Amino acid sequence: MSIQERAMLVQLNIKQWPGKKQDKKVTAEVETAHGAHNAGRFNKDLVSKSLLTPHTKLTGEVRQKHYELTLAWNDNGQRLLPSKLFMDYTAFMRNAKAQYTKLTSELVANYPAEVQCARQRLGTMYEPDDYPDANEMYARFDLAVEFAPVPAANDFRVDVGNEAAEEIRTSITNTVHTKQEAAVKATFARVRDVVSKIYERLSIPDAIFKDTLITNAEDLCVVLNGLNITDDPLITQLEKDIRGQLIEPPDAIRRNPALRGRVAFAAQEILGRIP
Repeated sequence: MSIQERAMLVQLNIKQWPGKKQDKKVTAEVETAHGAHNAGRFNKDLVSKSLLTPHTKLTGEVRQKHYELTLAWNDNGQRLLPSKLFMDYTAFMRNAKAQYTKLTSELVANYPAEVQCARQRLGTMYEPDDYPDANEMYARFDLAVEFAPVPAANDFRVDVGNEAAEEIRTSITNTVHTKQEAAVKATFARVRDVVSKIYERLSIPDAIFKDTLITNAEDLCVVLNGLNITDDPLITQLEKDIRGQLIEPPDAIRRNPALRGRVAFAAQEILGRIP
């Protein structure tokens, strides 16, 4: 199967009103008072941070999941989503979209009261024009994903002459191949990052470690098969070895020096097989 059949491109777009604005007047007053010029700027909080915290927290969770289920592709925000992870990805994003919409409705309901509080909180820095109308706030928040196919040379049909068209098709093929290789390297890099941390911590007998040292390996195994867009047998074997040799109850590892040593040794051996 080709990469076009194994994966697609996805772009995550999140809009969130920042709730901040530069106050040029105050900035000028501070610079004048200190005899300064281009020394900085004063940004005022238009609303309390607690009003925006739920959106900020959810945004962080969504971006983390987005990166977990996808691989880097290009610099314009598109990432590679393996078809094996499509259902998990879209189910998560549908739920996140519903949560984001709910949070926005709650924010809009509380927004007028926040604006009134700002009159007192900001004092002379309060400017009514800084605040969008409550109904406009719905357009200031959005969470959406856009899907696109991985480029294929055969799909290029622009009439630019046979020689130029073939040159462009070759360029597309080479670019996709290079990015596919980079995606595979990125998958190995994820494995290396997780396994190396296990080895580094557990190879020191008295080193304290958090449960996430092991749960991160569990989370990796959940998506590793999906991220294996080329069906690389080594990635398949690495997943089996991580599941079978590294994932043990964290408390058991802490209490049992022999188990700790065995897991550390297995992690070292696995690291030695990662290209």
